[in-house]
Amino acid sequence: MTTTTTKEAPSPPLVHSVFRLGFRFVAHLFFREIQTTGTHLVPVSDPCIFIVGPHANQFVDGLCYISRNPRHSYALMASVSYDRPLIGHIGKILSAIPVVRPQDIVHLGQGSLVYNPNKEPLVLHGHGTRFTEQLGPRDFIIFGRNYKGHVSRIVSDTVLEITHAIPHAEAGTYSFKIAPHVDQTAVYEEVHAYLNNHECITVFPEGGSHDRPEMLPLKAGFAVMALGALAENPTLPLKIVPVGMNYFHPDRFRSRAVVSFGQPMTIEPEEVEKFKRGGKERREAVTRLLDRSDEAFRTVTTNAPDFDTLLIIHAARRLYQNRKLSIQQTVKLNCHFVSGWTKLKEDPKLENLARKVKLYNETLAFFGIRDHQVQRLDITPVRASMLLIKRLCTLALLGGLGAPAFISNLPLIWAIDYISKKKQREALAGSMVKIAGKDVLATWKIIVAGIAAPMLYGLYALIYLRHLVKRRPDLSTIHKLIRACMAWAVQPILYYVLLRLGDTGLDIYKSIKPLFLAVRNPDVGKLLKTMRKDLSKDVTAFVHEHSTIFLPDEPALKHDDTSIPSTSSSSSTSSSASSNSKNIFRFSKLLETASP
Repeated sequence: MTTTTTKEAPSPPLVHSVFRLGFRFVAHLFFREIQTTGTHLVPVSDPCIFIVGPHANQFVDGLCYISRNPRHSYALMASVSYDRPLIGHIGKILSAIPVVRPQDIVHLGQGSLVYNPNKEPLVLHGHGTRFTEQLGPRDFIIFGRNYKGHVSRIVSDTVLEITHAIPHAEAGTYSFKIAPHVDQTAVYEEVHAYLNNHECITVFPEGGSHDRPEMLPLKAGFAVMALGALAENPTLPLKIVPVGMNYFHPDRFRSRAVVSFGQPMTIEPEEVEKFKRGGKERREAVTRLLDRSDEAFRTVTTNAPDFDTLLIIHAARRLYQNRKLSIQQTVKLNCHFVSGWTKLKEDPKLENLARKVKLYNETLAFFGIRDHQVQRLDITPVRASMLLIKRLCTLALLGGLGAPAFISNLPLIWAIDYISKKKQREALAGSMVKIAGKDVLATWKIIVAGIAAPMLYGLYALIYLRHLVKRRPDLSTIHKLIRACMAWAVQPILYYVLLRLGDTGLDIYKSIKPLFLAVRNPDVGKLLKTMRKDLSKDVTAFVHEHSTIFLPDEPALKHDDTSIPSTSSSSSTSSSASSNSKNIFRFSKLLETASP
């Protein structure tokens, strides 16, 4: 088998380019803003495996990723999705590669099993089981709190052995499910054929979509594909490219997103040689590549252990900023802050800082405003009153323009809300990793809107046609039909214009609360502004003290304000702590009398 590193990547089929434009248009409608970073890092012609995550927005992830990727690629797609009516047809047109996932063919096992990790960590005993009939080597057995054992040997109908002890498992008797081993040889061969032709493959290595704040453990499939391809063709210039999908409220209409392409990874020859030797060394090679990929993902994603920590980290990042950053810089700073926060989580100073940031978040929540609105509180009551009146009038005007469109679209809004929430409940019931099932909401909002909107606008066009038939007998039939068709075609354009006006109205609405607060209770505004200023000094001082962790090789994101005190200065620290203590005391007093 021969190949050359100078071979150019084939041009994508025309139908793929058309779909890419369509995906870009749909993404532009759903999201208010989508930014892309790191596209210059994507190899121009080398074969690539794009590993995309976190998979937090089901099929919308693929839509955004495909529309922003400078390279054409063939995606691996779960067979259950490949067989669906609409999504599956799109997958077939785009030449997606169907993959049978073990979790899609899981079935309930007969009887119950007993596991004692202390006495027999590699043995499972059954009661009323038929292991010899229902299980085989390399199958997975799932029980308890999603404990998963990899079957190595079936001893009898009531005894089996697993390859590894199950970490954190508790002794007890459990019902169980069986995930049969799936032979993916045909999939690997198809992937290798594409890569040898200098084409690209896309994999979502978490195995399925979810709404957790942290990424799920990476599945080994893409690592086996990469190592297998190089084992067959050692001269193949294969690269693995991490792609981060970063959303600001992924399930919300008109939210924002950033698609971040990371530094391409080269598979080391030592890993390929270990993979060739098989057995334990093969597993070590796959594990090492998975660990490297996990580290690469951390450079393009924000990965926090829970939502509370993520909220605190995002607040700390905002408090650190000394100027308005682009959305790309914001995502990069988020990644650095999450990484730094994780590494220093045992530091007492960080724990104290986290408590202060959490109190600040709770304070803002009490008054119903956001951090970026605090700066607007530095305004006199008179000026705030004038600005409030002006913006209320503007909001009323925009509301008047948008009200007819909103009313006419109420059936569509109801259908989108009802069906998407129904699908959310179904997804949550069928998953062991989802928290609330929010990862499916955006997908079903887009699908329902894409089907129901033309039907609703067609209904309005028919009503208009009926009006013309009754009220305009002077018009010929062809003119009536033309006018009805024009009414159907104009509605989406009109609603899009009103949609963009709605974005402006939403921005104005968000500014009402801080202005109202500045008019009603100026003291609260001064207190919040002082709290933010003091807390920003504390956050900035801590970040600069650990700048090699929080801001590695990122001078563009570092403050140039030399007046910010350092945590190494005891007088500065004590002064800041004293100031914060006074602010917290004043805030607790205000809470007794103030209301948002």
